[in-house]
Amino acid sequence: MTENAQNRQPVFNVPPATKYVVAAILIVHLLTEVTTPETLAWVYQNFSFRPAVIAAIFDNPTLPGLFHIFVTLNSHMFLHHDWMHMVLNVGMLLAFGSMTERRFGAVKFLILYFLSGWIGAFAEYLIADPNMGIYLYGASGGVFGTMGATAIIMLPRYHLRGMFAFVGTLLGINLLIGATPLGTLLVGEGAGIAWAAHCAGFAAGILMAFLYTQIPVRARNSH
Repeated sequence: MTENAQNRQPVFNVPPATKYVVAAILIVHLLTEVTTPETLAWVYQNFSFRPAVIAAIFDNPTLPGLFHIFVTLNSHMFLHHDWMHMVLNVGMLLAFGSMTERRFGAVKFLILYFLSGWIGAFAEYLIADPNMGIYLYGASGGVFGTMGATAIIMLPRYHLRGMFAFVGTLLGINLLIGATPLGTLLVGEGAGIAWAAHCAGFAAGILMAFLYTQIPVRARNSH
């Protein structure tokens, strides 16, 4: 093997945890595309995050109900409205998730990704009208968490001004697509933009990435 061959990098150099999450999202979406309408309705009814159902469970908590909340906190992040919705999330996850995983490692990336998605879901629960029967699904909360983490990763290089420009641009785009008809063009008819989940996931990613960067320093200073 020549030296050039040894130094050659793969075209799609995606770290493993990000790659597996993206693969799972793609597989789930392909399955929803080939199933029957009745099965698809059952999937969304049982595996999306539904604020009205969550509120009813909190009013009368049971072990199966609490388990349902835990399941849907995770499963809603693998469901998408259509191909455009899925491709947008997967594309952003490949970019920002890869950067987050390379910086913090697979385990910390997965914790940040899923916890950001959970926090995003509960943010929508807090503002949702339980009488509207909202179905929340999509990887956006976790994806925006990796975007927030990327802002912290970029901080040493681009400093506060660059980070604020990055954050402002992302939140501005989020507001634009959430408050204008552009959102319908991106996610299709019959769906809306979960702007609260985006913002909450983004904030969670910033906080967790900041904690990740501080923990090693504190550990060294404790000896």
